[in-house]
Amino acid sequence: MKKAAAWALALGLWMTAAGCSPKTSAFPPNQNAIYVSRDGGLYTAIIEEYDPSDTGYSAQELRAMAEAELSEYNGEFASGADSQPVSVAECTVAQGKASIVYQYAGPEDLCRFTDMSQDAKNHPESLLVTTNSAGIDGEDGGTWTDARKKEVASLETVMKRKDLPMVVAEGTVTIQTEGRILYYSGAVELRDEYTAQVTGGTAYIVFR
Repeated sequence: MKKAAAWALALGLWMTAAGCSPKTSAFPPNQNAIYVSRDGGLYTAIIEEYDPSDTGYSAQELRAMAEAELSEYNGEFASGADSQPVSVAECTVAQGKASIVYQYAGPEDLCRFTDMSQDAKNHPESLLVTTNSAGIDGEDGGTWTDARKKEVASLETVMKRKDLPMVVAEGTVTIQTEGRILYYSGAVELRDEYTAQVTGGTAYIVFR
């Protein structure tokens, strides 16, 4: 935890020194997706539409249902630390959309909880949050794509800037990153500059 905090602080200082503040994607997400923040924070969003004329929907009741669902999980997998493995970060009911956003202590909890709760849209077969310098082998032979230029990027280009956040996901899920996606490799289809659809294989997503 201390190492992650130090890395996040260093990244923040780098952005300040560079005189810029990179754009960020919307939070909470407005789509069913796994949201990954720059500092490694993990969330899943469940969005469902409902008839606005139906007054039976309540954010308070929805939150109570969500917390009841995760209480059993937390009771079984809590490590004794102050923070819970899974918590409700956001819960809204408005304008025909009901939204629950869960926050996770780490990738293992996200994979396990989405499996146990049968959240098929947000359940990856595996998930890793790391950096490009830590997560990419120096001899990696995969094909990388520059997300902005829509052209092949060399591994040297991908590694030119060290310690960029990177997500490695396997399965069929939507990944939304806090910062703009810079490079990707593997089973990926970009929806927009912050959103990648993982298409059944393993995806590598580097963002800023």
